[in-house]
Amino acid sequence: MTRTAKLSFYFIIFIIFGLIGMWMPLLGDDLHWGTYFGSNYFPQGIFLKYDGRYLGDLLVIMMTKLKPVAFLGYGTFMTAIVYLIQRIREQIKAPKSIGLVSASLATIFILLTPNSIFKQILGWHAGFANYVPSLVFPLFMLYLVLKNYDNKNIRYYRTSTYLIFFAAVFAQFFAEHVTILNVFNVILVWIFLRKHFGEDFKKVLNFILAGNFIGAFLMFINGAYIKILFGTDSYRSLKGSSNSDTMVHYMLTQFSTKHLVMLIVAILIFTVAVIFYTLRVRNTKQKIANFALLLSGFAVVAPFIVVSPFGSRCMFATYMFFVTIFIINFDMLLESYEKYLLPIFMVIALGLGIKTDAMSHNYGNTFNMQVQYSMYQNNVQRNSQYFLQYKDTNHIWLTAQVQNDANFSELYVKNKNRNMVPINYYDWTDALRKIKGKKFKNHDAYMRAFDQQILKKVKLIQAKENK
Repeated sequence: MTRTAKLSFYFIIFIIFGLIGMWMPLLGDDLHWGTYFGSNYFPQGIFLKYDGRYLGDLLVIMMTKLKPVAFLGYGTFMTAIVYLIQRIREQIKAPKSIGLVSASLATIFILLTPNSIFKQILGWHAGFANYVPSLVFPLFMLYLVLKNYDNKNIRYYRTSTYLIFFAAVFAQFFAEHVTILNVFNVILVWIFLRKHFGEDFKKVLNFILAGNFIGAFLMFINGAYIKILFGTDSYRSLKGSSNSDTMVHYMLTQFSTKHLVMLIVAILIFTVAVIFYTLRVRNTKQKIANFALLLSGFAVVAPFIVVSPFGSRCMFATYMFFVTIFIINFDMLLESYEKYLLPIFMVIALGLGIKTDAMSHNYGNTFNMQVQYSMYQNNVQRNSQYFLQYKDTNHIWLTAQVQNDANFSELYVKNKNRNMVPINYYDWTDALRKIKGKKFKNHDAYMRAFDQQILKKVKLIQAKENK
């Protein structure tokens, strides 16, 4: 019964995140990854000088071209993160009953990720493909350490050891700062904790060490990083740039002084609280988990002190490491009330999931309608081209409004000399509502009727403005 309940929970979580991936629109770089650039990226050898995110790049190409892959990608990697957080908690101390409090809380915090981070992680395929899968291995590594700490009787078959080795290599091909973090973590574990492991896991640890170094080497020999070192890369640098600078520059420009001070104070309070609380707990594995996650949270963003560009997506790993600290310790403190808390947290997670799926579906429908309407207008003779606006852009990485988006225009706008006119979300959805339920001979007739309604809206708006 317990196993069935757990499988059902993770299956539901998989569906929730999978639908987000399937329905989210293609934005910014996604449009190029999903078309000619993505099609030529590997065949023409572009990847040799673009970056070393070989698996992340392959994933974003596949997700932007095939919606089922986006569904599987979002569902698989997000569920893996939720699952690993729960498993880390269980390695520290087994729950009294079914567990899943940590998994439910992890789901809630992911769905409640601050908008600035959310829009570049769950609201942008290119951001997701590199910054979410990369987080899986550091959590898996922590799980292995806790599982094997002072437990020298665990045996690893050759097949398992080889699979972990390949995972250690492949984990390095997603995001550079996490690649560095993986090397940093395995060195610390090898130096300070190796004596607490059995002979079998020591061999596994050596394979992880070798795999992380091999993967990091293969990533950073990419031609792009040579250009970065010599300062000839047009986008990335080791000193920052005027347009997209380092973490410090980002914080100073994106936050007001008041909010920046509040953020720094909150991080300091959290850090001090975690340190003092962890020093008082008696569970050694809990100490290891708390300090490892806290250190990883700071170490993973440290490269961005000198590396640019830095964006909110780069804070996702730190956010999740800090969230994991809170989740696990909160779960353990209130484990006596688990049977009362778990249903509440599950309902909240499910409610947030349904809400986020509905939001993603709305974004996706808007994008699909934008494309259809632009393609229709390409065959219409007039001086203006109309662009359908999103309801909001709070959770999607829209770098420019669609009428000013060069990526969208390049693919879907034939006449670039027209007047680019935005149409408010509520205006175009009202126009769509007026033709809903009517029968049309074909799709072209349907778009013609929609276009007529848009033109009526435009005339009404112009009449009001001229009064």
